[in-house]
Amino acid sequence: MRLTTHKDSHVSQAGSTRASPEFFDGQAGFFEKRAGLPEHCCRDIAKAVLEIGEIGPADLLVEVGAGTGQLGRWFGAPLRYVGLDLSAGMLNEFSRYSDSDPASRLLIQADANASWPLADRVVRVIFSSRTMHLLNQDHVAREFLRVASSAGATLILGRVEREPESVRARMAKEMNERLRAHGFAGRRGERQNRKLFELCSGSGAVALEPLTVASWSTIASPRQSLDSWRSKQGLGGLPVPDKIRAEVVRELEGWAEEEFGGLNREFESEESYVLKSLRLPSTR
Repeated sequence: MRLTTHKDSHVSQAGSTRASPEFFDGQAGFFEKRAGLPEHCCRDIAKAVLEIGEIGPADLLVEVGAGTGQLGRWFGAPLRYVGLDLSAGMLNEFSRYSDSDPASRLLIQADANASWPLADRVVRVIFSSRTMHLLNQDHVAREFLRVASSAGATLILGRVEREPESVRARMAKEMNERLRAHGFAGRRGERQNRKLFELCSGSGAVALEPLTVASWSTIASPRQSLDSWRSKQGLGGLPVPDKIRAEVVRELEGWAEEEFGGLNREFESEESYVLKSLRLPSTR
């Protein structure tokens, strides 16, 4: 692999981190239980990414925010895979699942808000699931255009979409409103992704039709959202101070108790996993 870093173990390091890796390390052991996708959907998502990216043998796919490898573990030889993540703890969890040819898979601890540890014009697909909205969009656009292969490249972003009236969606919306009241603007994924696509479109990239890859029913209670947020060191994708985080969660607890008629009440809803893609044409 033509990379600007070297592999010395299952997880290599590159780049200087402006955000704290510990912010995510603490979630590594239970991340998939808290925020993971239904396992039966993951293979279908990976297959769809490969089809959209029109990736061939020996092409390079880079996943930004590889995490514990819930999706990345399904990308294997003959294509080459590089997984980038800020958290070494997350990547160490990933490496436990990695049983493919080590020559075709490389995990690198790196800050995606810094220069990506990739050579120019070598990547056919950049894939990211529920991560890109946490990054500086101008920087991501520059790096994508820098590393994009001259044979053409595809940027593919995956996100979970929930029914607006579902418990999780309403809890998340209220959480972001409470954060704003305390002077913190949570990062809304759809708005950030739209900005990234607009930035890349200015260089000739063309948006593809969104693709819903998987849908499933889920049962959730307000308490599950509250417990999830209590387990984090921040909120809304931001490193919110502990005192404010605790205050926001207390406010949400009171709101949810009244709004839903109890914190333990369970509600069923539908969720979907959607891929939105942008293709940069060949420059050869």
